[in-house]
Amino acid sequence: MLTFYGSEVELFVEQVLARDDSPSLCCARDWNARQWLIVRVDEDRDHLAWLCAPVSAQTLEAVASGRAAARYAVQHSATGTVDLVVVDHGTAVPDRRLTCADIPEELLRSADHRVPSAA
Repeated sequence: MLTFYGSEVELFVEQVLARDDSPSLCCARDWNARQWLIVRVDEDRDHLAWLCAPVSAQTLEAVASGRAAARYAVQHSATGTVDLVVVDHGTAVPDRRLTCADIPEELLRSADHRVPSAA
């Protein structure tokens, strides 16, 4: 389980889709079995940040297969909102719920992951 301590977001990671030195793109479920996409949007070890987007099965499959970028899923979440989870210098910052239209461009650029397709 991936738990953001000090955060209300609690998700069970089912699959890591992309990683470098740590997972950068994951499929997850919440306690109600809803599907989520977790996208790391800040690589600074002193300021970790993730966008967590509830997604449909079709969207999750499109991202997992490489047919869609994570950015698409974040911009078109199942609820029209995403949760921004931040840990700044080891301290959890209160979660921010953002509408998809209000996600800052710098976070969207960081969410532009695409899983390589298995052609």
